[in-house]
Amino acid sequence: MDDLFLYLSGGLGVTVSIVHGYLGETRIVRPVVASSAAAKRVLSAIMFLSAVYWFCAGALVLSAPTFFPGATRSVIAFTAAGIFLSGALGNFWATRGRHFGWALLALCCGLAIAGA
Repeated sequence: MDDLFLYLSGGLGVTVSIVHGYLGETRIVRPVVASSAAAKRVLSAIMFLSAVYWFCAGALVLSAPTFFPGATRSVIAFTAAGIFLSGALGNFWATRGRHFGWALLALCCGLAIAGA
């Protein structure tokens, strides 16, 4: 059952990151008319790097049951849970809970902890 939780957490984390990266670039970054080019670069970096972090965490959690034994697997799961939780809290705070992304990241976090 622990393996299933890790597979679900990793798969959901990878999916959320890909959707976040795509929608963030097409719906938020491109339409923004920033006062400066630097502001647009910062926004693009925030959207891109958060998607990369979630993708890497999801990929590690997804591979943990297959490639990593015991204690290493738990460390990966708890580290990824921290990454997902920080994203969930940041998303919840920034959107005041009106965006569903925080709930998906919180679910990834809970599944990773359950599978650890």
